[in-house]
Amino acid sequence: MQLLVIDDSSIWDDFVDSSPYGTLFHKWGFLKAIEKHTGYTLLPYAMYSDDNLICIFPAFLKTNYGLNVALSPPPRTGVPYMGFIMSSDYADLTQNGKEVRLREIIKLVTERLEEISPAYVSFQLTPSLDDIREFKWNGYSVDPLFTYYIPTDAPLDDIFSGFSRSTRNMINKIRKNKFNMEMKESNDLSLFSDLLSKRYEEQGIRFPIMNMDYLADLLRLYPANIKLYYVYDENGNIIGSSIVIIYKDKVISWLGTPKPDVNLPVNELIFWELVKIARETGRMFEIGGADTQRLCSFKSRFNPSLETNYRVFRRRNIGVVAEWVYLNLYKKSSSLM
Repeated sequence: MQLLVIDDSSIWDDFVDSSPYGTLFHKWGFLKAIEKHTGYTLLPYAMYSDDNLICIFPAFLKTNYGLNVALSPPPRTGVPYMGFIMSSDYADLTQNGKEVRLREIIKLVTERLEEISPAYVSFQLTPSLDDIREFKWNGYSVDPLFTYYIPTDAPLDDIFSGFSRSTRNMINKIRKNKFNMEMKESNDLSLFSDLLSKRYEEQGIRFPIMNMDYLADLLRLYPANIKLYYVYDENGNIIGSSIVIIYKDKVISWLGTPKPDVNLPVNELIFWELVKIARETGRMFEIGGADTQRLCSFKSRFNPSLETNYRVFRRRNIGVVAEWVYLNLYKKSSSLM
């Protein structure tokens, strides 16, 4: 097995599209947009067995306060997970075969990263990569992370019946149009910027992404996969918003408005509409935000499944400073809607 740095977007994206573990966050254009707007350098690692591409791993390198850090993903990108993705044949391997492959991949990546002497390394893995033993055995520390999913393969009424009573009552009123709200798709990102900036400032919360040009680039690159929605009241005023990722088997509530400043069930409407979109397109609905306690009491009312993914990290003694910067100055922006 060998590790190469590849710079061929078609090879990379073909792998992401064909892998059952690939996400839109792994796509070449998405990674290059992150590189462009964060100042981190993309390291597009690819692992080959003979001539077969079996794994890709996008990492990002930057020097902060004189210390090299390697992250996947970088902070303030809105990306909940990244890290390794395996080829489609990984699921068909025996347990021994999976362990051998994962061991070789982690050994190769760790050795390559050691060449740049990072003081701090952090990877937030996708929920599909749940065997983190090899990381622990290679000196990585592990933090569990969480997200919410709503499966949508059941009839819509059955999904609805699983919601809490208060949520069902609210959505019944929404269905009867008692609040005179409507959710519409839009291409006007400036309204989203104004709305989020205002609400985050009012709540004293750090803005979760580095700039709006980053989002504009992503919407331009992936118009079929990234959708912007606004919620309007009866007077045509925008009272809520959501940016949604639609890719493979998921509809992901990605970026959205913090708690609206109106006494209307805006986020209930958004979630209900997205559940319907997910079901109509044969996808599950990922709510996210299950790591933030103050958000869980609202999101758990939709009866989601709790899924686990992991952050694995290593640091040298001096890397404590880099970790503190990452966790306190960058990472502690608010979780999104």
